[in-house]
Amino acid sequence: MIKFSALGGLFFAVMGLAWGFMAKSSMILFDGLYSLISLFLSILALWVTNYIDKADFKRFPFGKVMLEPLAVAFKSIVLIVMCTFTLYDAVTEIVAGGHVVDTSMAVAYSIVSSVGCIFVYVYMHQKGKKLCSDILKAESNQWFMDSILSVAVLIGFIISAVISTTSLAGLTRYVDPTMVIISSLIFIKIPTTALFKSFREIVSGSADDNINNEIYTIVKDIEKEYNFADSITRVSKIGRELRIEIDFVFNEQSSLNELGQMDEVREQVYRNMTDIKLKKWLNVNFTGDRKWAI
Repeated sequence: MIKFSALGGLFFAVMGLAWGFMAKSSMILFDGLYSLISLFLSILALWVTNYIDKADFKRFPFGKVMLEPLAVAFKSIVLIVMCTFTLYDAVTEIVAGGHVVDTSMAVAYSIVSSVGCIFVYVYMHQKGKKLCSDILKAESNQWFMDSILSVAVLIGFIISAVISTTSLAGLTRYVDPTMVIISSLIFIKIPTTALFKSFREIVSGSADDNINNEIYTIVKDIEKEYNFADSITRVSKIGRELRIEIDFVFNEQSSLNELGQMDEVREQVYRNMTDIKLKKWLNVNFTGDRKWAI
């Protein structure tokens, strides 16, 4: 999947940069530059995915899943920086008086780009949902932004072509940099959201409320079933993995006393969470002193 995204990025990067220079369009160059940067980031994501999947328990006893949110964070920062610089350049260009674009070439590029990006986005989005991978979701979000950009470019250049036939033809000099400004402002939002989300995972923040509430309900039902004095549940999401730690606190009324029963409780907890489509790192502990659970 990442290879497919990388090949798509290479195609649109070369096409966008070449077509942008020929059409003298900052907007198309922005699209090509975005695709080029996305290509390098897709290669990074491919390496990270392959590296995570390699078993190396001796060196990484807790796994390497932390690399996934780190890769997403790095990718988000690069895209934010790129959008910031292109925004500045577009504002500077408008102040300088704008420039003329070959509208017919720009429209032709926009049609090809829009169809291609939408196809790749739909394909990546469907695969990302099935595999529950944040890296694939980040890739599909990236193609979603590219699709928006391509459609926006198409609309913008059609408007420019219409304006060029009227008495307002002089305004067409400002259409291209204006589209860059609008696209940059829109594009910054998605990587910024992804950056905050990945940072939350890096620092082992709590999982989404829906997941937390489901697991909390499962644990409390078992607590009641076996008459435990209390239970402490911690759940965090890191990449495609859930880190779950559950501590049951015994008292004199608890009906669980043997090691085999403890394993049965662990199996019961795990079985009740099968509808959560994420890899699970599950620890279920039992103690008679609450201080070991907090």
